[in-house]
Amino acid sequence: MREGPGGTDRAVSVTVGYVMTLAISTLLLSGLFVAGGSFVETQRERAAQGELTVVGERVAADLGTVDRLAASASARGELTVNRSLTLPDRAAGTVYRIRVRAGDTRGTLALESDRTDATVEVPFRTSDTVDVRNTTVAGGDLRIWWDPAGGDNGEVVVSER
Repeated sequence: MREGPGGTDRAVSVTVGYVMTLAISTLLLSGLFVAGGSFVETQRERAAQGELTVVGERVAADLGTVDRLAASASARGELTVNRSLTLPDRAAGTVYRIRVRAGDTRGTLALESDRTDATVEVPFRTSDTVDVRNTTVAGGDLRIWWDPAGGDNGEVVVSER
């Protein structure tokens, strides 16, 4: 080190430059981790919504099938309509619930994931002769069946298997 007019400034400038490089690198890396974590969470939520949509459409289709069969069974006096449905226990790694809300001939299935903010609503249509029971079930294997004792002409029930 050589002393100039201002003293020993060269040794300090190397140390300050090193500290500044470390500080800037730390800020950049932490920014990348925050942005990356947000990206991963967004992708997980999209994956959950996609899976819940597929599950909801399968349940809606089978609900409509059981409803049509129950309407024809009640007209003919037959008593057994039962459909087992095998669904995944988890969507994007989290458990989910299926909420069945029925009206006169239209209803919705609301599928909600526990850990992500993914919520999907799938509409379904039913006949006007058979009711659908409002209920909430956990995701996984389901049973959709016709209960002839429920309602005026019986009702379609979604339950866990």
